[in-house]
Amino acid sequence: MRKNAYPTGRPEEFSVSSEAIRETIRDIREAHGLELHSFLMLRRGTLLWEEYFRDGEADRLHILNSVSKSFTSTAIGIAREQGLLSLDDRLFSFFPEHAALCDSEEKREITLRHLLMMGSGFENNELQIEYGRDVVSDALRQKVIHKPGTVFDYYSLGSHLISQIFSRVYPLGMHAYLRDKLFAPMGFGDCQWNVDNTGVPTGGFGLFLTSYDMTRLGQLYLQKGIWDGQRLLPESYVDEATARQISNANHPSGNPDWVVGYGYQFWRNRMGGFRADGMHGQYIIVLPEQEVVIVMTSHLDDMQIPMTGILSYKKPAFSVHSQ
Repeated sequence: MRKNAYPTGRPEEFSVSSEAIRETIRDIREAHGLELHSFLMLRRGTLLWEEYFRDGEADRLHILNSVSKSFTSTAIGIAREQGLLSLDDRLFSFFPEHAALCDSEEKREITLRHLLMMGSGFENNELQIEYGRDVVSDALRQKVIHKPGTVFDYYSLGSHLISQIFSRVYPLGMHAYLRDKLFAPMGFGDCQWNVDNTGVPTGGFGLFLTSYDMTRLGQLYLQKGIWDGQRLLPESYVDEATARQISNANHPSGNPDWVVGYGYQFWRNRMGGFRADGMHGQYIIVLPEQEVVIVMTSHLDDMQIPMTGILSYKKPAFSVHSQ
């Protein structure tokens, strides 16, 4: 049984239009015929909408795909505050056994910060690399084709290197660390995280959570790292991670919500705020100005459609200045 984190309320009590929410859902499911699994909305820490579209979905551990990256980033933010690492630590300093692969000045410059912002400069050959092999060695031997920190390239293998780095400073691994530092104090229920052949969580994907538990991360970031009166994540890291750290105007999709900036494993939104998102339509959308968190899980191919639907119904859905 889940631990409820929020009071519930009627949308109109928080100046939110129920009909606008319904229209957003209809736009996704009916107008475009897309497979939506869940839709949850909070405003000011109150759960206003929770709807599921498959039997048993409320309790289902849903694959998050690249939403996992934002949890990876969160682990880094907590660990930095504890002094376990610095964002300016050099990538190869964590892997002395692979020093021979640090064969260029550009490779020597790569830091944890560059990995977080998808700006490591590595040539992106991740589809040719098998996680069941020596994934660290295979990743580190790739050529660097851009000066680190200058060119955005969405690179899940870089996110996995972050998880591998984490295992060097905390041998129990990132998942165990988050269970202790984040999931337990925030009341998360069951979760799973896939691992590579060395037992290290796949930092770029592979986390499974319920939709309700996904809202907890969004609300934590909306509250600048504070949960139930306790600081779990430094406010400075929340601000850094969700700010525009690098331009992603070169994103190959060209979709308007994928070209407005990238933080530390978080995307910036065209409508304001930021989000975690994952392949086939997994979203944690945070709109700080409106004090809103929206979670959707899905199985769809066009990830821009739900974002456009929310933008289309955002103004009639809620008023920023309502009391």
